Amino acid sequence: MTHDVVEASAFPPELDLEFYRAANADLSGFDVAGLRRHFDLHGKAEGRAGSPLAYREHFLAAIPRDLQTLEIGPFCKPALRGGNVSYFDVADREALMRRAAVLQYAYTEAPEIHFVSPEADMAVVDRTFDQLFSSHCVEHQPDLVRHLNDVARVLTAGGRYFLLVPDKRYCFDHFHPGATLVDVLGAHIEGRRRHSAANLLRAKITATHNDPGAHWRGEHGAPIGIAEGDARVRQAFDQTTAEASVYTDTHAWYFTPEAFRDIVAATGRLGLHPLEVERVYNTPFGRLEFAAVLARR
Repeated sequence: MTHDVVEASAFPPELDLEFYRAANADLSGFDVAGLRRHFDLHGKAEGRAGSPLAYREHFLAAIPRDLQTLEIGPFCKPALRGGNVSYFDVADREALMRRAAVLQYAYTEAPEIHFVSPEADMAVVDRTFDQLFSSHCVEHQPDLVRHLNDVARVLTAGGRYFLLVPDKRYCFDHFHPGATLVDVLGAHIEGRRRHSAANLLRAKITATHNDPGAHWRGEHGAPIGIAEGDARVRQAFDQTTAEASVYTDTHAWYFTPEAFRDIVAATGRLGLHPLEVERVYNTPFGRLEFAAVLARR
């Protein structure tokens, strides 16, 4: 038996006017309309957080701890812990820890994984939850619409899906083309289960550095593969050709907060999944991710 889910209206707004005024001394004299106008026209672009929940640490703290929760893809550093939290990943605890050791990952304490699928198929999740959480996971889904339906299937009515998502402008995806509704619909029509060759190539050729502070300063570097020349590009081509017949993980979608909101909302209006956009918080200055909340109808 699950707990009652908090009403959507109770979740903090994307623009907390008192927080926004208090956090920005130059706006202390602005009225409500002026604050809203400033945030829309200037604040978001400048990375001024509209809410404390725009920051990872505050967003995580706001997620209820007394509800039955599934965290997707915790690897060796789950964001949520506790007796109400279960985990879904592509390998069990021991295999994740071995992988972390090979990668020399700083964190090597994977939790017990309750649902394991090497193909990241959520069909193995055989129960429902009040809420789901993922961090830097949704952009890896070859078929975004399928993923949203997988989430909805195991989410109770009125439940929430909490996400932390990389903002392409401030991470190694900077030079990659932004996600579009057409591309998302096309992937769903194709029933895509593996990443496209183009996305695999982008990860090897047109990725750049992952320093969000530098990106915010306009210092985007150069596409690494192209900068290293034809030999690197040829190597990427050969590797991707060899990977064509197996699942190889990479980013499938390159989001901004606005694109994420528009795509999820549009695919929902088309009746392709039963999730609604409840909140999308803006990316704060110096950070490379934004937070979002989807609600199950």
